[in-house]
Amino acid sequence: EPVSHNTRQTVAIVDCFDSLQRHWRGRPDVFVGSDQFLYWDPAYVPGRKGGNPPVSPDVYVAFGVANRHRNSYVAWEEGKPPDFVLEVVSPSSRRRDEKEKPGVYAKIGVPEFFLHDPQGKLVPTLSGFELCGGAYRPLPRERVREDAIGVRSKKLGLFLCIKPAGPEPLDGSLGLYDPAAGEFLPTRHELAEGKRRADARAEASQARAEASEARVAELEALLRNMQRG
Repeated sequence: EPVSHNTRQTVAIVDCFDSLQRHWRGRPDVFVGSDQFLYWDPAYVPGRKGGNPPVSPDVYVAFGVANRHRNSYVAWEEGKPPDFVLEVVSPSSRRRDEKEKPGVYAKIGVPEFFLHDPQGKLVPTLSGFELCGGAYRPLPRERVREDAIGVRSKKLGLFLCIKPAGPEPLDGSLGLYDPAAGEFLPTRHELAEGKRRADARAEASQARAEASEARVAELEALLRNMQRG
């Protein structure tokens, strides 16, 4: 059956996927995937009985595997499961994401599982879990800045946070905070907006320079006319 994403869910998934891909764009041994089938049971054959069917994580990261295009992630071919999985909850998927998938990911052996509800129905709206003894235990929430509390992913080396609310319509959404850089990983929207503002500043600076040059040329011409007279 088709999966329906609301806008908050789509923004969280796309921004997280895009930011993580950009963060590790220079690493040939890190793969970032989204909305792909994760096959984990070799006994499963489509159309036949037996075996466990695949799951489809909203966002996942695997270290130590080739960074290449994939139609799906086959754990026994890659030699390992993903290291990190994020599920972004929608009204139609809440029960499955909260109650069923953690058990599946624990069985697969995914070391870290994160759950985010952009509509705020779950409390807390963002949770992280670490696999320990075959079951997930909660990761602590930490203050990463004066205006942001997050959950640290040991695998990613990043904090997942709810970004501080601001003037933009999408502020207050899920963000990835890099403690080494002391800032959030920029989203595609933020990079585009930053480029637009930089271009506007450059155009304004160029206009001022051209106006200044024109004024200098005007004064020089006036001075020459005065000298001739």
